[in-house]
Amino acid sequence: MADTLKNNPSSHEQLSFAPPKAMSVYASFSQSISTVWAAKIAWKWFLTPYAFKIPKRELPFEVRFGAPELFTHENGLKFPVYRLGTGTKHLLLVHGWAGRFSQFHMLMDFIEQKYPDLLKEYTLTGFNAVAHRGAEGKSTMMPEIGTCIAQITSRYGPADLLIAHSIGCNAAMHATAQSGAVIHKQVLISPPGRISDMVRIFCSALGFNDKVKARIVVNLKQSFGENFDSFSAPELAPKNTIPTLVIHDTDDRDTPISMGREVGQNMNNGTYIETSGLGHRRILRDARLAEQIYDWSFNES
Repeated sequence: MADTLKNNPSSHEQLSFAPPKAMSVYASFSQSISTVWAAKIAWKWFLTPYAFKIPKRELPFEVRFGAPELFTHENGLKFPVYRLGTGTKHLLLVHGWAGRFSQFHMLMDFIEQKYPDLLKEYTLTGFNAVAHRGAEGKSTMMPEIGTCIAQITSRYGPADLLIAHSIGCNAAMHATAQSGAVIHKQVLISPPGRISDMVRIFCSALGFNDKVKARIVVNLKQSFGENFDSFSAPELAPKNTIPTLVIHDTDDRDTPISMGREVGQNMNNGTYIETSGLGHRRILRDARLAEQIYDWSFNES
């Protein structure tokens, strides 16, 4: 049974991806003409992170890290990696789809207040994956984000603590299972469900029909094999060996609570916490939850 942390928001959080009406109209028009044409459009959109403008509240955190080092991904594209601190331990921040590492600013500010020597004992690493803020490329896939994690841990050593959000949770688990990344302890916030479920949610949001959805599934099978869902967090959870804290909010509109429960309740070597009233992104900025993350990450053996 999950622990529950209740909050009382004044309003519901909007979807991370609320498609412009023009996109939905174009989706409907394209599939009325040709399923093949519509499927090509849908596949491109499915792999393209929406370019959100960074909020002003995140900029001071990004600036603290100074100029990033540009890593070259195995696909040849460059992505920025930021480092802060002088500690020998390694804390790695992994953003979600269409996100950026600076989204963790309030969580890390809270931890620093509780743990003044954090940056003497740990070095923080943040990065923006391929096709995200400051990186090259227009499109990407979850395994490519996992490769970013593997490259970073190969360069800087194992992550003593990894904190991930949304699809970054899946990428972290994939990096461990498929790319040899070494992670000693991890916090997974708002993990997604099976890849096939995310395809369903994506097509529903844009109005693509079942024929288009089936074509996206065919593309996924061609890229990752018939069992592409085996790379999903719910499938990887029972095989997990890393001490893991899983957190999901009952009012998450991007990744429904059923997805988080399947991950959290089946996570081997895991602790599962449910929150309410925080949604998918505001969950990263809640002080009460930050305290629980701090206690689990630094005060438990």
